Amino acid sequence: MNIKSLLLGSAAALAAVSGAQAADAIVAAEPEPMEYVRVCDAFGTGYFYIPGTETCLKIGGYVRVQVDGRSDFDLNGQQGGYRTNTRGQIAVEAKNDTEFGTLSSKVTLRANTNVSNSYSVTVPNDPADPTAGSTTYSTSQANNDFYLEETYLQLGGLRVGYFYNYFDNGLPGETVLSDGGPGFGGGGFGGDTLNNSIRYTYDAGSFSVYGQVDAFNSQAGWKTDNGSDDEIGINGVVTGKFGGVTVDFFAGYDFDREEAAFASTLTAAIGPGSLGVFAAYSTGANRYFDASEWTIGAEYAIKVTDKFSIAPGVQYWDNIVFADGEGDQGDAWRVGVTADYKITTNLAAKATINYTDVDSGTDSADRWDGFLRLQRSF
Repeated sequence: MNIKSLLLGSAAALAAVSGAQAADAIVAAEPEPMEYVRVCDAFGTGYFYIPGTETCLKIGGYVRVQVDGRSDFDLNGQQGGYRTNTRGQIAVEAKNDTEFGTLSSKVTLRANTNVSNSYSVTVPNDPADPTAGSTTYSTSQANNDFYLEETYLQLGGLRVGYFYNYFDNGLPGETVLSDGGPGFGGGGFGGDTLNNSIRYTYDAGSFSVYGQVDAFNSQAGWKTDNGSDDEIGINGVVTGKFGGVTVDFFAGYDFDREEAAFASTLTAAIGPGSLGVFAAYSTGANRYFDASEWTIGAEYAIKVTDKFSIAPGVQYWDNIVFADGEGDQGDAWRVGVTADYKITTNLAAKATINYTDVDSGTDSADRWDGFLRLQRSF
């Protein structure tokens, strides 16, 4: 056998083996196309499409570490000292377009290491019989339990769920208190700002108006038709924007206490900062505003640099004790300053110090209070 015959035979054998192997080869299937998360810019920054849907989702929140301090306050027995607290909050928002307008929903969960939350309501067993006793319904969360904060659904201008009312808006500083008083005695100041409610808003851009119905203390107990308190309130806000000036007017009525509250906030861009003025009047203690008969406060938020701003403020309350009869019902005033510093993207520090002087008509006291806060938002 010569070399040429040997090479030809080897080539034929290799071809036969290769053909047999090719016939038995396993061909890998083509991978299915993946659907990557797409950015949704229809409702602002931070939204993305839920894969396979036209619903846009946004996940946000913050982590806050804070140290509070205060001096003694003899008027209601508060002792001075300090406390620390760490808070975590997560908010999930979902939006999509429908033939009726934008369908939105929001779920907010919050937990603190040093703040407990409890709600209760006491209902008489028989309002006509004082000896029949009463029943208290209550619910509470431990210091480190997650609990439900503002959570609602909205279709177009109609919102239903658990959300804040006007008196939680406030001014950007920490001195002017729109949702209540500076903690003097005589009752639970601060109003009832977070409830199960229904609201309709008409927004025309430079002009908007909303009407709202609130179910007060609706997180505790059954509401029965036994003559117990009617825990319903109605309120509305009209807002107008004129260039760099925004002004609104609020009116609310508490059906249980049969008292009304009125308030207005004005903000205006002036010079290197923004001036804010808040005023409120109450016909009597009610769940919208029960800090005083009337109050007025102002602050000026000054933007010193792109990262640093300060906001000095002052506020005055008159007739801080809602009681029957004539005479001096006391007053109070408060002055302070808040500083904000943007450390880097999504990380900021806030510090405030305030002085409050209270004259209840029969006694007087003063107090220093403030806090230092570090917050990472996302």
